[in-house]
Amino acid sequence: MSSRTSDFTGADLIADALAQLNVEHVFAIVSIHNMPILDAINRLGTTKIIDVRHEQAGTHAADGYARASGKLGVMIASTGPGTSNTVTGLYEAQYGSSRVLVITGQAETAFYGRGLSYVHEAENQVPMLASVCRRVESPRHINQLGSAFSAVINDMFTGRGAPGAIEIPIDIQYADAHRIQVSLPSNEAFAPDENSISNVVSALGKSSKRIIVAGGGVISANAHKELLALAELLDAPVLTTVDGRGVIPEDHPLCMGNYYNSAGIYNAIQDADLTLAIGTKFAVGVDGQFASQTPPGNLVHIDIDGNMIGRTHKAHISVIADAKLALQEINADSKEILTNDGQFNAKLWESRDGVRNAMRARLGDDWPLVMDCIREKLPRDSVFVRDQTISAYNWGNQQFPILEPRTSINPTSGAIGPGFPMSVGAAIASKRKTMVIHGDGGFMFHATELATCAQYKVPLIICVFNDSGYGILRWLQQNRFGRVNETDLGKVAFAQMAQSMGVPGQRVASVEAFAQAMNLAMETNGPYLIDVDMEHFAPMEISLMPKQKVEVDIRG
Repeated sequence: MSSRTSDFTGADLIADALAQLNVEHVFAIVSIHNMPILDAINRLGTTKIIDVRHEQAGTHAADGYARASGKLGVMIASTGPGTSNTVTGLYEAQYGSSRVLVITGQAETAFYGRGLSYVHEAENQVPMLASVCRRVESPRHINQLGSAFSAVINDMFTGRGAPGAIEIPIDIQYADAHRIQVSLPSNEAFAPDENSISNVVSALGKSSKRIIVAGGGVISANAHKELLALAELLDAPVLTTVDGRGVIPEDHPLCMGNYYNSAGIYNAIQDADLTLAIGTKFAVGVDGQFASQTPPGNLVHIDIDGNMIGRTHKAHISVIADAKLALQEINADSKEILTNDGQFNAKLWESRDGVRNAMRARLGDDWPLVMDCIREKLPRDSVFVRDQTISAYNWGNQQFPILEPRTSINPTSGAIGPGFPMSVGAAIASKRKTMVIHGDGGFMFHATELATCAQYKVPLIICVFNDSGYGILRWLQQNRFGRVNETDLGKVAFAQMAQSMGVPGQRVASVEAFAQAMNLAMETNGPYLIDVDMEHFAPMEISLMPKQKVEVDIRG
């Protein structure tokens, strides 16, 4: 392939389009099949490239970047093996309705589809990407490049968020091109129907024991202020999903927290005569749990995606609309509605406090102090990321207070491993001190991204809760089979591993040592790793599934 000869090429078109979309960072691994694009980005100088160590990690990082900022997350990969590595990251982004764009190369158009074993040949790359993206484009001529890129972007930002991808043959990257105008679509098409809003307001007026269930769609729509205004107007308790955390500060008196699926809370809300659900699909858990937890009273379900409404639970009133636009209309028309029944609310506050206290008690003597230490030292607007690990299940996903929107991130799909690279992207996006809590098993999936953290001085505290294996799976195996197998991994010296890649860190074996490590981590300019040796901490009770709980000593 010849070198660039034009003043403006297909690669320049992509770099310029990203700049128009105010993309400040992209994640990438350089290859012969994307070199023109990376060169164009650097020549333009508007967008900074973050060189990751693996395409899956880079795609997860783009996902964390998108969730923390509300902007477009971008991963630039190579065709074939590079792109196949992005699929797991795109799967998570699809699950979390996250706007992640994968830009990849492709064989020259003259060789594409001829089966000549062209290097990195990937003739089925489009259907592979389509299995985890809502829209994939593959332009075959330079004149199609601009419209193909715009089509993917418009799809990603129309309605419910979704990942997208575009493959660009290498000759098109080098070809002469013309600049295009790129902009994000408006959400005006998702304004609520006037009759639907009238029905919602009427239902709110006829009820006196209301609850609000807020999901990640409220945060995606930047509707947290409108949600809080409605909750305060109605004096209505707010329950959130795990992805909806931060839509209301969890130190606010109306916040019930991420406890809708808790048996104690679910029993307490049964007297509600109306459930207002916004931006949630009522996800079903492991073994089909939660599917039978029908929202109490009449269900009013608002979502930008009509396919999400009624999927798990039948809605009495359905509103297909952008959450922000819908809440603005509801707030404007609900000024005269009486507030919630005081006795009903008091019962819920008592139940909430009881559940919180009971869950805290199950953490044992040490882990509540670890949690409190993190919350005390971490700024209110810091992003708090969890991987799928014992600490996340037992306190990170529910008990650790989340105080602002876009400061809570976890793998929506339930995957083990995305937490660390997602936190890398979140820290780069927020430019603030960020923290990730991780199990040692999942951390090993992407531990090489420590080098990325060191290279760019990412402001990230990496907290690895080290129990020498897959602790959650051990617990499940013990419960279901009476024995464990294939879950012991041996104890890794993560602090030494981090130091070998330029990241300072230390192993801690007590609450006091953890607090001192947190102080050092907060003072460090760049990343810091804390390897928490769980063998030396008091055991916690693990409780993941309904009606199943057992106290186990996870130190051995």
